[in-house]
Amino acid sequence: MSRMADAAKFFRRLRPVAAARSLGSPANIARNRESYKRVGLRRPPFAGVRHSDVAGRGGEGPWLDGDTTSAEIRAAAGFAELPESAKEGVLAWPVNGYLTLGQFFGDDVVDSANQQIERLLDAGGLRFHARSPRVMNSYRKSEAVAKMVAYPELRRVLDFLLGRRAELFQTISFIRGSEQKAHSDAFHMMTEPAGLLLGVWVALEDVDEGSGPVFYLPGSHRLPYVMSEDLDLDEGSRLLVAEKGPAYVRRMQHLVATYDREPVPFTASKGDVLIWHHNLLHGGQAIARQGATRRSLVAHFFAERALCYHEVTERPALMPTGAAANPART
Repeated sequence: MSRMADAAKFFRRLRPVAAARSLGSPANIARNRESYKRVGLRRPPFAGVRHSDVAGRGGEGPWLDGDTTSAEIRAAAGFAELPESAKEGVLAWPVNGYLTLGQFFGDDVVDSANQQIERLLDAGGLRFHARSPRVMNSYRKSEAVAKMVAYPELRRVLDFLLGRRAELFQTISFIRGSEQKAHSDAFHMMTEPAGLLLGVWVALEDVDEGSGPVFYLPGSHRLPYVMSEDLDLDEGSRLLVAEKGPAYVRRMQHLVATYDREPVPFTASKGDVLIWHHNLLHGGQAIARQGATRRSLVAHFFAERALCYHEVTERPALMPTGAAANPART
């Protein structure tokens, strides 16, 4: 790693930097103040937060994380209004922790998103992330992407799974596969109560084994959440958050090696959707075919009224504000 990258990494761990970012958003300050009050956290709304500070203070978690039966799910308000393609996956959600929606988006919708992303990249309206081959928050510039993540039938599924209204946090656009090691979103984007985040992955082209498909470990959402206190690290200092990444990766590799089910690759057709639970272990397989692309869109949704924060950096989540944050569901 270069000296510049080392310096940037160190800068991101500074607690005053995170506090300054929060202070720059009055809407987030107001949201954090209410969230902190809700869980009894007595500290300024720009101050950091971690799992050990708030665990168990937020009340009950997602309704489907308990021993919910198929009969109870079928009888729940909103189930009858779900897309038919989603119902079987929703019924199996408590056991599997994921569901798939075959060719959920039509070619015209997907093609429009691909074309707009490419045009914006060419024109400089979008840029690849400085530390990884991904494009953050294309929905802010692309009307086609914004419509995809606001699609009413998708939002109905997300709201039903969470038991609350889903609020868009971010989108990530990929051209190539991420090749990311197995992980849970919870360490990076945590909630109190736990479990109030969903990941959505959309295939923007056909994806086969050679192009580095997403993989997931069915049922792994039932494993204990891995948080900072599980990594045997120091607590950092008043100015600096502990370096957690390497220890977390090692812990995840051990979990995958000892888990009793094999990773499942999601070889997808254009327009297919994968939705996963907050704690489901997932990642990206290695790209086996030289030059292969894996055009795709990821969106993460927090549940409304949840305390949202980043366990890895111990800072409150900066929720997007304004009309573009949660486009109209039309």
